[in-house]
Amino acid sequence: MNTKYPVLFSPAKIGNVTLRNRTVMAAMGMSQSDNGFVNKAVLNHYAARAKGGVGAIVVEVTCVDTPLGLNTNGMLVIDDDKYIPGMAQLSGVIHEGGAKAFLQISHTGRGARRKIIGERPVGPSEVAMPYSFMMGLGNETPRALTIEEIKAIEEKYAQAALRAKKAGFDGVEIHSVGYYLGQQFLSKTANIRTDEYGGSRKNRIRFHLNIVKRIRELCGDDFAIIVKLSVVEQGKDGGISIPDGIYYSKALQDAGVDAIEVLAGKWSEESGKNEKPESAYPDCMAVPLCQVVKAGLFLTTGRKKKIPLIGGGRAQDPAKAEKALEKGSCDFIFIGHGLLVQPDLVKLIEEGREDEVRPCIGCGHCINQQLQHGGRAICSGNAVLARGDNDDTLPPAEKKKSVVVIGAGVAGVEAARIAAKRGHSVDLYDSSGKIGGQINLADKPPFKDHFRLLKPYLERQLELTGVNVHLGKAVTKEDVLSMNADAVVCATGSKPVSLKIEGAHRAIFAKDVLAGAETGRYAVVIGGGSTGCETAEYLAKQGKNVAIVEVTDTLAGNTGKTAQTILMGHLKGMGVKMLTQHRAERITPDSVICTDKDKNTVTLKADTVVMAIGERPDASLYNELKDILPEVYNIGDSNGGGILPNAVYEGYTAGCKI
Repeated sequence: MNTKYPVLFSPAKIGNVTLRNRTVMAAMGMSQSDNGFVNKAVLNHYAARAKGGVGAIVVEVTCVDTPLGLNTNGMLVIDDDKYIPGMAQLSGVIHEGGAKAFLQISHTGRGARRKIIGERPVGPSEVAMPYSFMMGLGNETPRALTIEEIKAIEEKYAQAALRAKKAGFDGVEIHSVGYYLGQQFLSKTANIRTDEYGGSRKNRIRFHLNIVKRIRELCGDDFAIIVKLSVVEQGKDGGISIPDGIYYSKALQDAGVDAIEVLAGKWSEESGKNEKPESAYPDCMAVPLCQVVKAGLFLTTGRKKKIPLIGGGRAQDPAKAEKALEKGSCDFIFIGHGLLVQPDLVKLIEEGREDEVRPCIGCGHCINQQLQHGGRAICSGNAVLARGDNDDTLPPAEKKKSVVVIGAGVAGVEAARIAAKRGHSVDLYDSSGKIGGQINLADKPPFKDHFRLLKPYLERQLELTGVNVHLGKAVTKEDVLSMNADAVVCATGSKPVSLKIEGAHRAIFAKDVLAGAETGRYAVVIGGGSTGCETAEYLAKQGKNVAIVEVTDTLAGNTGKTAQTILMGHLKGMGVKMLTQHRAERITPDSVICTDKDKNTVTLKADTVVMAIGERPDASLYNELKDILPEVYNIGDSNGGGILPNAVYEGYTAGCKI
């Protein structure tokens, strides 16, 4: 028993299923199946988390009705017996790791896209999905399901549960959150039916109650049923009130559901100035909703709730999770992205090694890569996630080498860390007086709270792996040659570029602003990528009058869709002037002269002009060494840059190759 967090690490039951502790891995779509079938990547992914100490794993969203129920091409499927053998392997590796196995069963409904399913989506009613907070997409108006079709889908859910039982799963979770069909039936804005499936709370919950009843008939009482439930649907188009959510919770409790994973659904055409991105989410943010449900059930029934509640939402801080459990706010803690970035998170906490846990920084690349770009989910911290077969085995080096890494940004630190873990002797150099590279500036804009957690982790990893760190040392070609290293890794970063326009010398760079450079009252940011927009927000929060000039028609297009939506809401709410399809032509002592797409001239007042049009790789050292030394690598921004997950992946790969 862990004495620091005794409740968190105490066993507890969901139905008749006993978990070794009170942690539950939340279902998160990874889109890494082979046409719906379990493959090696899926097996390795869940095996690592089971071995990592979590009490139960809810396997990612799994389709009960192809093609209409799909949300990505890589989604797992359970609508036919042919999927049972692979699912049996999956439950097996989870059980071997000591965790209990639940399968999340789902239908995407109106959230599906024609390009995925090949036809018009379906839903409770002919109401198009609004601007979805997660997806960032407006879908076409769905075709309303007939009663016969609804009953057929209910049966498909139940048959999927039976297949899960045959495959060895301990239970299923019915997905009723987000843009999925379960939530659509519960929402009075998505469901405007006037028949037995709409109009009243009793009718809107009928879909779920029929599914639960049929699963019980097919699978018996020992097979656990969880419902992942939106107890409130927020935003302009929200259709689930708190009283609705309490009513649904009571109905599910009365129907014999074994647990509710409590969340909020969200639809928002405009996120507004008060919304926070995931990089600033509070810890255990969904736990207060559990308290609402708990209080609501007591007020409704006059008795304490019987059904276990699973709460969480950025629940990586074990002290806060313990407090929530101790107070009885919830009965189990669900953990999502924290287990993507650190598969053995629970084990490390149990062993008192919390300082070794890599934090989730809330960048949103996992969701963005999967839902926006149709690929596998990737991670800014875990280089292995959804890459290849998800194999995180680090074989020891066949020959121990002397390795020199130049550049202590994220890519360089990852290369040094991995090479050292494999047994190499590693020296890490950086010309600045600190490690972290771009992270030292990336955490400066507003709402980048969790980015600040990364640097202490990197520093601790260098200590644990015994990397020799040399800061404040600019390394030259001659220096490297004198070191007689067996392998050299160049992670020398990039340099900002400037427009070649009249008056460009009057501008400063975005990184100078974020580093604390003095700025005036009127600022014009040239370049509307993520750096430019975040710098604009940084300045606007200081009360500056800010304008952004961007030559394309999109702002922050290289940002995850959720974060982009929120950022645009912030900028609009603070009155930032956003000029897309405008080109900066000239900078004067007190203005920026621009032209729009029709060649009309626009003059913007400016006593500060900020260049944020991108960076150029600094591969000069690599180019000097690549034809001289036998083993030289170029990684991170000096190799072309890109998103943070790619920098980590390149560092990891270099560390493995040496």
